[in-house]
Amino acid sequence: MKQVWLELPERSNLFWLNIIKWIALRVGRWLSRLLLYPITAYFVIFSYRTRAASRDFLRRVLGRDCGWVEVFQHYHTFACTLLDRLYIFAGQGQRLDIRMYGLEVLDHYARSGRGCLLVGAHLGSFEIIRAVGLLQSEYPIKALVYGEGTPCITGLYQKLNPSLFKDIIYMGGVGSLVGLEEHAREGGIIALMGDRSVHASKRIRCKFFGEEAWFPEAPVLLSRILDMPLVLFCCLHRGDGRYEVWFEHLADPPQVVRHQRQAAVHGIMQRYANRLEHYCRLAPYNWFNFYDFWQSDE
Repeated sequence: MKQVWLELPERSNLFWLNIIKWIALRVGRWLSRLLLYPITAYFVIFSYRTRAASRDFLRRVLGRDCGWVEVFQHYHTFACTLLDRLYIFAGQGQRLDIRMYGLEVLDHYARSGRGCLLVGAHLGSFEIIRAVGLLQSEYPIKALVYGEGTPCITGLYQKLNPSLFKDIIYMGGVGSLVGLEEHAREGGIIALMGDRSVHASKRIRCKFFGEEAWFPEAPVLLSRILDMPLVLFCCLHRGDGRYEVWFEHLADPPQVVRHQRQAAVHGIMQRYANRLEHYCRLAPYNWFNFYDFWQSDE
């Protein structure tokens, strides 16, 4: 069964994306940031489903009804992270102020030769961790992804820096698990998202902002198969070009018998949901799942 987020169409226009790229890299950041305002307004006005999802999430995280101003800020924050990714992929990361917290957790597993599973979210900018892994050779990071919901945007980034895409493993692709096992044996780090479920048979309900929502089982199942600990990763947008990157130990690989496996998966993913909620409250406009995350079982 397809999930709602897989069915959302990409609304990006390649011509205007290239115009923004040219302005951002050739003219200056100031003008490209100004252009984000009319672009944001366009998407807020003409994207009814995502606008409704934004308002629903903001109501939960802020604890009050939200209107156009809050939704605009939510969209605008997303647009800012997309712009900043241009600089990351273009090798101009020095334009950004990126501050790391808990890096010793990642460093510990990288130096131990054991590696770890980095579990992120559609919160802030996930791509920054891929850039950090490339620039700092002690962090060999491969990203495990499922398809691509924004091929125009991704294609633009890929042209800027193809090297940042050579370490992507597509979930379900031929030999994908083999590639992961080899990387794990070498003590590498595998990064994946933990806040979108794909297959209906491999997901679990966890409490999130007081109501149950679907989360994938994949992070925990991979942790068990590859015998790798789980490390939570969040990168929060904190204003004009400023980011906070957080790492924290989430869980060790579950060592349980078969009949205990479901309870172990639920316990770890519930811990992930709790920590994700914590970081969403720290930066309410950073969560970019613009669909009905609390959808029913249907």
